[in-house]
Amino acid sequence: MPSDGWPQRLLHVPTMTSYEWQDGHRYGAHVMPAYSAISYTWGRYELPSPHAQPHVRAITIHGVSWAIPRIHEAHFTVAQFEALIRRSVAESLAPSPNPSWRTTAFEFLWLDVACINQTPRHPQKAAEIGRQAAIFRKAKRVLVWLNRTPRVILERAVQKIIIAAELAAEHHASTGPDRNEQAAARETESASRALLTGNEQWLTSALTYLKRLTEDKWFSSLWTLQEAFLSSWAYVISEETEPICHDSPQLHSIFEACETLNKICRQSVSYKTMSGQEGAFNEAELIDIVGRSGFSALAVENPMALYTVAANRATTRPVDYIYGIMQVFDFQLGVSAPNADPARQPALPELELQFGKRLIKDHPVMSQLHIHTKPVQTGQGWRVSSSSIVPEVANKVPFHVTRSFLGDHTLLCKLSYKSVDGVTWGWFSGKVCPFDRVKTAWLSIDARPEYARCLHGRTPQQVVLDQTSLVPMSSFSEHPQNNIPRDRRQHRLIQEMSNLFQADNLPAVILLLGRFSDEQHSEDMWNLAGGRIPEFHGDRFNIGLILIKPQGEGKQCWQRIGICIWDLSHLTLRENVVPGTSFFESLKLEGIDAPEKAFLEGLTDDWEQTEGLFG
Repeated sequence: MPSDGWPQRLLHVPTMTSYEWQDGHRYGAHVMPAYSAISYTWGRYELPSPHAQPHVRAITIHGVSWAIPRIHEAHFTVAQFEALIRRSVAESLAPSPNPSWRTTAFEFLWLDVACINQTPRHPQKAAEIGRQAAIFRKAKRVLVWLNRTPRVILERAVQKIIIAAELAAEHHASTGPDRNEQAAARETESASRALLTGNEQWLTSALTYLKRLTEDKWFSSLWTLQEAFLSSWAYVISEETEPICHDSPQLHSIFEACETLNKICRQSVSYKTMSGQEGAFNEAELIDIVGRSGFSALAVENPMALYTVAANRATTRPVDYIYGIMQVFDFQLGVSAPNADPARQPALPELELQFGKRLIKDHPVMSQLHIHTKPVQTGQGWRVSSSSIVPEVANKVPFHVTRSFLGDHTLLCKLSYKSVDGVTWGWFSGKVCPFDRVKTAWLSIDARPEYARCLHGRTPQQVVLDQTSLVPMSSFSEHPQNNIPRDRRQHRLIQEMSNLFQADNLPAVILLLGRFSDEQHSEDMWNLAGGRIPEFHGDRFNIGLILIKPQGEGKQCWQRIGICIWDLSHLTLRENVVPGTSFFESLKLEGIDAPEKAFLEGLTDDWEQTEGLFG
């Protein structure tokens, strides 16, 4: 079995021979060869039998024992496939002054049909599928083949989307809120400034070209979603196997541009909703496309968000909703697990439970950073489901599985799972505090102008709720799954929650789940990460899990109803800071702590050590 992330096989392109891995990372006569990889889609277009279009031949690969799949010619031809393979190892992708295009030639390529045994249920096939992350990360170059998009259309679409994002960012910068306004006036003023008419030229252009781009079948394949996450710096090439000539041809440029458009449109929709205005059709359509395509999740590199959008992608087998995404978490589950019994084929519900158990064990904070958009079965609220979505509040915490380039998160409790009467529940042990007590502290600190102004008009907390039968969304004046912005509406939400809990006699607590902080990073790292933006300096917040305990006989388990964060970075007031002092230097200055600081940090006796089941 290969080690150190090396593939089971590599294709030697000059001879079109698939070589199996040998000790010493040898493939044929080559030791540790550099290789390319290709992300493309073909599974839905495999010809089902030898009698279907018998004139269509498979590509010729030497050295393999399995039949190479034949692909419907309407999807791509053998000639196109061969041209793609040659392009993938070429010395230069295209004549260009951009040095990123000028790379050395390769002889080897990782190509699924030539390097994964295609025999159904073969143990090598399952094992190699479980090693996709290592294979793509080790590749020296990755190409994304949009085989249904001609070069002229691809190049124009990418250019127009990136230009639209630049224009949208300029619009936002020129009309965004003045940070020197008084907090009371800022909310109304920023609302009017953030509104879009919906007819902006850049918005209609972005919509047109996003629709055309996402018509390519690559953007609807489940397996390519995983590959896009694992290789966001991949080069995009067209139907003719030609790269585009835009200065930034990598996937990440498209994802980032789409996320810029998404954020600005979301803000406009939010303010229109708040003020009772209509006409957010174009903004809503763009948000829908970016969300369903997974572009937003790919831009922020949030693996949890990626899992929740996988349901929008096409696959031929339901179990692939786990197999086709597990590698972004470095998981090997089901038949791909080491020493798995190849004769045992777990169904999707079992795989989902395996996924939930592994996630809460390896990444406990991240495992809870989602919300359920539909009620789930008793005891199942602790794990992500097919109806889950990841709210924006969670985007900064997980970055490439466990840590963010902009900061790290710390676990402040213990999470696991336990089986009770045939139901697998979540289990916690940690500090909890009554919801009302935390709510009071949030409102109290926000009523102190000298501390509140450090948040530039945002409320200290943000709460997002699950859809449950115990806490119906109709109870609230704002829909708490719509990422209610951090303005006065958040205060209305927590007050309405408090009223509901009291009216229904529901004990409600917040479990101190974890903490995010970027303060440990150096100033050089912050500058590299774009940390010059003022509101990104010094982010430090706690993450909480909102739990209620239904009343009645035998009701001893907690029910998860949502997640929340609350800022800690503004709880120390540093006055008389000399103009020009860097953020990192200001941290060294003495300050005055807010009275609520110790409590909101989770350091007072108000937070009691508790353990229990939750779901």
